[in-house]
Amino acid sequence: MYICKKVLKMSKIFSTSPDIVEMAMDEFEKTGLPQVGLILRVMSLKKANAAVKVSKASAPTEFLTKGEGTIQMFIYEEVFNKLSDNDKKMLLEGALSNVSYDSEHDKINVDNSQYGEVLRMRQKYSNYLDLIESSLIAIEQIAEEEKERKLAERESKKKRND
Repeated sequence: MYICKKVLKMSKIFSTSPDIVEMAMDEFEKTGLPQVGLILRVMSLKKANAAVKVSKASAPTEFLTKGEGTIQMFIYEEVFNKLSDNDKKMLLEGALSNVSYDSEHDKINVDNSQYGEVLRMRQKYSNYLDLIESSLIAIEQIAEEEKERKLAERESKKKRND
């Protein structure tokens, strides 16, 4: 949960592309979570430390959206769009593997442990760790490109002022 709060403070949220929302909803349906009354809200971020992340919606968010049992999915679209459709589906499935519903206590659980998702998904997809690594490299490349762009803008501005 802490990671998501940190990501949101640094980032701007915007509407996710309809094709990505559809893909996320298809993966969500496969989990069986909608059958117990959970709702998925998909949002995109301009900057994040993961390509896809899920969290349980806070009580105020659930109140404002009038949706109890809401799971929030945050997608770093710029990174996500660089992946193949198969890789996108694997990342969505991996993020959703962190969510479970405890019917005995009527409670949503989200596993935010550092390795839980990777350990679960490696059992199904032997190349999952490679996919995570590729998405992290893409995040670093985007950050580096942004740094270079800002530096070039500053230098250009400096030259114009001289």
